[in-house]
Amino acid sequence: MQELVALDVETTGLKVAEGNRIIEIALLRIADSGDIIEKFVTFVNPEREIPPEVFSINGITKEMVKDAPRFRDIARKVYGLTNRRTLVVHNADFDISFLQEEFKICKIRFPEIKVIDTLAIARNFFNFPKNSLSCIAAHYNLDTSGLHRAEADARLAYKIYRRFCEEWGQKERPWEK
Repeated sequence: MQELVALDVETTGLKVAEGNRIIEIALLRIADSGDIIEKFVTFVNPEREIPPEVFSINGITKEMVKDAPRFRDIARKVYGLTNRRTLVVHNADFDISFLQEEFKICKIRFPEIKVIDTLAIARNFFNFPKNSLSCIAAHYNLDTSGLHRAEADARLAYKIYRRFCEEWGQKERPWEK
């Protein structure tokens, strides 16, 4: 295994195009041994309201983010943790689109990254009844406490990726091509 960065974001809504923003981010830099060697987890002030339906999913309130840094305040840190690294994400299209938008708002070039998407791997190379993070985690008997919070979801995405690699064994992993 190579060094990876597990990423997850929580947001004010599902679509970037509707002006939704990041409200929590987790970046876990993980050594090839599986040990976390650097962790960056923070709420992010989205500079907009958090709809009630978002609270019902992740429990994040406007009070929790009101004094949090804005993305522009953490952009350099996020850039440093992601640039020229391989990110492990569940549903990368979602998380990466929000990161791209935040960097665009800050007028900062998006980092050079490689992405391992556990959702895409699950859909293309496995046959789970559902490909949600919680269903795949349940399949592997992984702890799902804290689900729908950035750090817990980033950890789960990484653990699921490790399980995928173990299950595939020494065979060439087609998602690494």
